[in-house]
Amino acid sequence: MKKVLFGLLVALTSFVVIACATPAPAPAAPAAPAPAAAPREGIILDGATNYIVVKGDTLAEIAASKYGTGNRYFFPLIHLANPALVKNPDLIEVGDSLTIPNLQRNLNDAGAKAAIRDAMLATATQYERQSKPRAAAILKSLASGLSK
Repeated sequence: MKKVLFGLLVALTSFVVIACATPAPAPAAPAAPAPAAAPREGIILDGATNYIVVKGDTLAEIAASKYGTGNRYFFPLIHLANPALVKNPDLIEVGDSLTIPNLQRNLNDAGAKAAIRDAMLATATQYERQSKPRAAAILKSLASGLSK
């Protein structure tokens, strides 16, 4: 019996020594984060800020808080600046870090202004299909004002 116990002790000790001497496999390198999609062409990000989405946020509410209550329907600018995060202007994810472009700088630039106008018209069309006529009408009205 002593020989069996001694043999088991030797085997266990050998196993522990081998296990400790064997280097652990190197952890797999973390995958590089996917590069964020660039903002749509024409949008100016100079002077942009960041905003972390919290529960209950909408792009319109974020636009109102950043651009002023009367400018809530300029949310398509935020959509344009964050194409990788905002696939649908009505669906944003809690925890996302959104780039909030400077509204006035973009309105002062002809290319950015045209991109905003086109985004507003596209969103208005989407809202018409979703039976949101009031929002669609406001977006169309604002877009027509950007044509000047």
